[in-house]
Amino acid sequence: GATWWHQADTGGGALLDYCCYGACLSRWFIGEPAVAANGMLANLRSHYGDADDNAVITVRFPHAIAILEATWTCLDHGVPTGPIIYGSTGTLVVDRAGGRQVLMLKRGRGSEPVEVELDALPEGRETLGKEVMHHITTGEALHETLQMGFNLQAQAILDAGQRSAHSGKLELVNNGTWTIG
Repeated sequence: GATWWHQADTGGGALLDYCCYGACLSRWFIGEPAVAANGMLANLRSHYGDADDNAVITVRFPHAIAILEATWTCLDHGVPTGPIIYGSTGTLVVDRAGGRQVLMLKRGRGSEPVEVELDALPEGRETLGKEVMHHITTGEALHETLQMGFNLQAQAILDAGQRSAHSGKLELVNNGTWTIG
């Protein structure tokens, strides 16, 4: 039914709901701030509100491109939903296998996908709450993705994508609104 989340004027929409994860992860994986974004959004099936229920942002980084997709209207169809990272020597895909999330490395040309072994999180820091408590009690820095400046950069990607969807033009990420200092 209709809620604030389905109303554009209250900040609702799939772009902000789901592209936020891609904005954060792409900024972290790529390791440099985004330069520009091109966004598109549509309300294709959510007739109880005017907010977007489908969106895509193409993000330009100095040395990479990321595609952030968001939908409220499709069912789980068995295709990995990501993240998916395409590289020059292979592709990393986060997928589900046997009821758990796995990271698979695919090299193509007939080779079988290989599960990548992941390092365990440090003991006593396995959850977000425990990580924050560790930071408070020890003074150690939070993980980069939990830092305010980092998250402002992810928010700037969303802002540029949203502005682009409305202007119909490529929008710069580093503009007067998001330039600090």
